[in-house]
Amino acid sequence: MSAPSPTLDVQAIHWPSVIRHYRLSKGLKQAALAHDLGVTQTMVSRWESSAALPSDRIQARLFDLYWASQASVSRDVWLDRIGRHPAVVGVINAAGRIVRASRGFCRALDCDRHGLEGRYVHEAFEGDWLDLYDDLCSSGLFEGRVSSAESIDTVTFHAPDGTRRTRYVHGLHRPSFLPGPEIVWLLSGAEVSVRVRDDVRMRLGGNRIIRKAI
Repeated sequence: MSAPSPTLDVQAIHWPSVIRHYRLSKGLKQAALAHDLGVTQTMVSRWESSAALPSDRIQARLFDLYWASQASVSRDVWLDRIGRHPAVVGVINAAGRIVRASRGFCRALDCDRHGLEGRYVHEAFEGDWLDLYDDLCSSGLFEGRVSSAESIDTVTFHAPDGTRRTRYVHGLHRPSFLPGPEIVWLLSGAEVSVRVRDDVRMRLGGNRIIRKAI
Protein backbone atom coordinates (compact mmCIF):
# COMPACT_ATOMS: atom_id res chain seq x y z
CA MET A 1 0.00 0.00 0.00
CA SER A 2 1.43 3.36 -0.95
CA ALA A 3 2.28 5.69 1.90
CA PRO A 4 3.96 8.69 0.28
CA SER A 5 4.99 11.73 2.26
CA PRO A 6 3.37 15.03 1.31
CA THR A 7 4.99 16.88 -1.56
CA LEU A 8 7.14 19.85 -0.55
CA ASP A 9 6.35 22.98 -2.53
CA VAL A 10 8.82 25.62 -3.66
CA GLN A 11 8.31 27.67 -0.52
CA ALA A 12 9.69 24.77 1.55
CA ILE A 13 13.11 25.29 -0.05
CA HIS A 14 15.42 26.89 2.50
CA TRP A 15 16.91 29.61 0.35
CA PRO A 16 19.59 30.80 2.82
CA SER A 17 21.12 27.29 2.75
CA VAL A 18 20.78 26.95 -1.03
CA ILE A 19 22.33 30.35 -1.75
CA ARG A 20 25.18 30.06 0.73
CA HIS A 21 25.96 26.46 -0.26
CA TYR A 22 26.11 27.39 -3.94
CA ARG A 23 28.26 30.46 -3.26
CA LEU A 24 30.74 28.63 -1.04
CA SER A 25 30.91 25.57 -3.33
CA LYS A 26 31.98 27.90 -6.14
CA GLY A 27 34.35 29.95 -3.99
CA LEU A 28 32.38 33.13 -4.62
CA LYS A 29 32.22 36.23 -2.43
CA GLN A 30 28.80 37.75 -1.90
CA ALA A 31 29.71 40.58 -4.27
CA ALA A 32 30.59 38.13 -7.07
CA LEU A 33 27.33 36.23 -6.69
CA ALA A 34 25.45 39.52 -6.57
CA HIS A 35 27.06 40.48 -9.89
CA ASP A 36 26.03 37.14 -11.46
CA LEU A 37 22.44 37.65 -10.27
CA GLY A 38 22.23 41.36 -11.12
CA VAL A 39 21.54 42.47 -7.54
CA THR A 40 23.45 44.20 -4.75
CA GLN A 41 25.74 42.51 -2.22
CA THR A 42 23.40 43.77 0.50
CA MET A 43 20.55 41.81 -1.05
CA VAL A 44 22.58 38.59 -1.13
CA SER A 45 23.45 39.17 2.53
CA ARG A 46 19.76 39.64 3.37
CA TRP A 47 18.85 36.38 1.59
CA GLU A 48 21.55 34.43 3.42
CA SER A 49 20.46 35.81 6.79
CA SER A 50 16.75 35.02 6.13
CA ALA A 51 15.90 38.73 6.24
CA ALA A 52 14.40 38.54 2.74
CA LEU A 53 13.19 35.93 0.25
CA PRO A 54 14.55 35.99 -3.32
CA SER A 55 11.99 36.73 -6.01
CA ASP A 56 10.67 34.04 -8.33
CA ARG A 57 13.04 35.30 -11.03
CA ILE A 58 16.05 35.02 -8.73
CA GLN A 59 14.96 31.59 -7.50
CA ALA A 60 14.80 30.34 -11.07
CA ARG A 61 18.14 31.98 -11.90
CA LEU A 62 19.84 30.34 -8.91
CA PHE A 63 18.68 26.91 -9.98
CA ASP A 64 19.80 27.65 -13.54
CA LEU A 65 23.27 28.43 -12.14
CA TYR A 66 23.20 25.21 -10.12
CA TRP A 67 22.16 23.27 -13.21
CA ALA A 68 24.87 24.84 -15.35
CA SER A 69 27.43 23.77 -12.73
CA GLN A 70 26.16 20.16 -12.76
CA ALA A 71 25.35 19.47 -16.42
CA SER A 72 25.69 20.94 -19.89
CA VAL A 73 22.53 19.29 -21.19
CA SER A 74 18.80 19.78 -20.78
CA ARG A 75 16.88 18.20 -17.91
CA ASP A 76 15.23 15.71 -20.31
CA VAL A 77 18.57 14.62 -21.76
CA TRP A 78 20.01 14.29 -18.24
CA LEU A 79 17.12 12.06 -17.16
CA ASP A 80 17.46 10.01 -20.34
CA ARG A 81 21.16 9.47 -19.66
CA ILE A 82 20.40 8.36 -16.12
CA GLY A 83 17.86 5.90 -17.51
CA ARG A 84 20.58 4.35 -19.69
CA HIS A 85 23.24 4.26 -16.95
CA PRO A 86 24.68 0.78 -16.24
CA ALA A 87 25.11 1.42 -12.49
CA VAL A 88 22.44 1.67 -9.79
CA VAL A 89 21.18 5.26 -10.17
CA GLY A 90 17.80 6.72 -9.31
CA VAL A 91 16.09 10.10 -9.15
CA ILE A 92 13.48 10.49 -6.39
CA ASN A 93 11.37 13.58 -5.74
CA ALA A 94 10.28 15.17 -2.47
CA ALA A 95 7.11 13.07 -2.31
CA GLY A 96 9.22 9.90 -2.46
CA ARG A 97 8.20 9.14 -6.05
CA ILE A 98 10.81 7.38 -8.21
CA VAL A 99 11.14 9.69 -11.22
CA ARG A 100 13.85 7.77 -13.08
CA ALA A 101 15.57 4.42 -12.61
CA SER A 102 18.71 3.38 -14.47
CA ARG A 103 19.21 0.15 -16.38
CA GLY A 104 21.61 -0.92 -13.65
CA PHE A 105 19.00 -0.21 -10.96
CA CYS A 106 16.41 -2.31 -12.80
CA ARG A 107 18.90 -5.09 -13.46
CA ALA A 108 19.92 -5.25 -9.78
CA LEU A 109 16.26 -5.69 -8.79
CA ASP A 110 15.40 -7.95 -11.76
CA CYS A 111 12.59 -5.72 -13.05
CA ASP A 112 11.87 -3.32 -15.89
CA ARG A 113 11.51 0.47 -15.60
CA HIS A 114 7.76 0.19 -15.05
CA GLY A 115 8.50 -1.85 -11.93
CA LEU A 116 10.18 1.21 -10.41
CA GLU A 117 9.38 4.49 -12.15
CA GLY A 118 6.26 6.21 -10.90
CA ARG A 119 6.16 4.18 -7.70
CA TYR A 120 6.83 5.56 -4.22
CA VAL A 121 9.73 4.49 -2.02
CA HIS A 122 7.28 3.42 0.71
CA GLU A 123 5.34 1.39 -1.85
CA ALA A 124 8.21 -0.28 -3.70
CA PHE A 125 10.55 -1.08 -0.79
CA GLU A 126 10.81 -2.13 2.79
CA GLY A 127 13.87 -2.02 5.00
CA ASP A 128 16.57 0.61 5.40
CA TRP A 129 15.65 2.81 2.42
CA LEU A 130 12.38 3.79 4.08
CA ASP A 131 14.27 5.06 7.12
CA LEU A 132 16.86 6.68 4.85
CA TYR A 133 14.19 8.57 2.90
CA ASP A 134 12.56 9.74 6.15
CA ASP A 135 15.96 10.83 7.54
CA LEU A 136 16.81 12.72 4.34
CA CYS A 137 13.44 14.49 4.52
CA SER A 138 13.80 15.41 8.19
CA SER A 139 17.42 16.54 7.61
CA GLY A 140 16.26 18.87 4.83
CA LEU A 141 17.67 17.33 1.64
CA PHE A 142 14.66 18.53 -0.36
CA GLU A 143 15.03 22.01 1.16
CA GLY A 144 18.71 22.36 0.22
CA ARG A 145 20.09 21.80 3.73
CA VAL A 146 22.00 18.57 2.93
CA SER A 147 25.14 18.37 0.78
CA SER A 148 25.53 14.57 0.67
CA ALA A 149 24.93 11.30 2.48
CA GLU A 150 26.40 7.80 2.52
CA SER A 151 24.54 4.67 3.59
CA ILE A 152 24.77 0.91 3.79
CA ASP A 153 21.34 -0.63 3.44
CA THR A 154 19.41 -3.87 3.55
CA VAL A 155 16.61 -3.32 1.05
CA THR A 156 13.66 -5.54 0.13
CA PHE A 157 12.01 -4.75 -3.20
CA HIS A 158 8.30 -5.39 -3.70
CA ALA A 159 8.11 -6.41 -7.35
CA PRO A 160 4.87 -5.72 -9.27
CA ASP A 161 4.32 -9.49 -9.62
CA GLY A 162 4.14 -9.83 -5.83
CA THR A 163 7.58 -11.34 -5.27
CA ARG A 164 10.14 -9.83 -2.89
CA ARG A 165 13.87 -9.53 -3.45
CA THR A 166 16.38 -8.48 -0.79
CA ARG A 167 19.62 -6.72 -1.68
CA TYR A 168 22.51 -5.13 0.24
CA VAL A 169 23.35 -1.72 -1.22
CA HIS A 170 26.16 0.75 -0.53
CA GLY A 171 24.67 4.09 -1.50
CA LEU A 172 25.84 7.65 -2.09
CA HIS A 173 23.17 10.34 -2.04
CA ARG A 174 23.07 14.02 -2.88
CA PRO A 175 20.56 16.66 -3.85
CA SER A 176 20.29 17.64 -7.48
CA PHE A 177 19.03 21.16 -8.14
CA LEU A 178 16.81 21.04 -11.20
CA PRO A 179 15.46 24.02 -13.14
CA GLY A 180 11.91 24.61 -11.98
CA PRO A 181 13.11 25.10 -9.30
CA GLU A 182 13.05 21.63 -7.75
CA ILE A 183 15.39 19.64 -5.52
CA VAL A 184 15.46 15.87 -6.03
CA TRP A 185 17.35 13.03 -4.39
CA LEU A 186 20.01 11.56 -6.69
CA LEU A 187 20.78 8.05 -5.48
CA SER A 188 23.76 6.07 -6.75
CA GLY A 189 24.91 2.78 -5.37
CA ALA A 190 26.22 -0.72 -5.80
CA GLU A 191 25.00 -4.10 -4.65
CA VAL A 192 27.43 -5.57 -2.08
CA SER A 193 27.95 -8.77 -0.11
CA VAL A 194 27.01 -9.28 3.53
CA ARG A 195 30.66 -9.00 4.50
CA VAL A 196 31.07 -5.66 2.71
CA ARG A 197 27.79 -4.43 4.23
CA ASP A 198 29.11 -5.21 7.71
CA ASP A 199 32.50 -3.60 7.00
CA VAL A 200 30.96 -0.39 5.68
CA ARG A 201 28.49 -0.26 8.56
CA MET A 202 31.41 -0.48 11.00
CA ARG A 203 33.24 2.32 9.17
CA LEU A 204 30.18 4.55 9.16
CA GLY A 205 29.38 3.77 12.77
CA GLY A 206 25.84 2.84 11.76
CA ASN A 207 23.64 2.69 8.68
CA ARG A 208 24.26 6.18 7.35
CA ILE A 209 26.02 9.51 7.58
CA ILE A 210 24.22 12.70 6.47
CA ARG A 211 26.32 15.80 5.82
CA LYS A 212 24.72 19.22 6.12
CA ALA A 213 25.19 21.83 3.42
CA ILE A 214 26.28 24.51 5.86
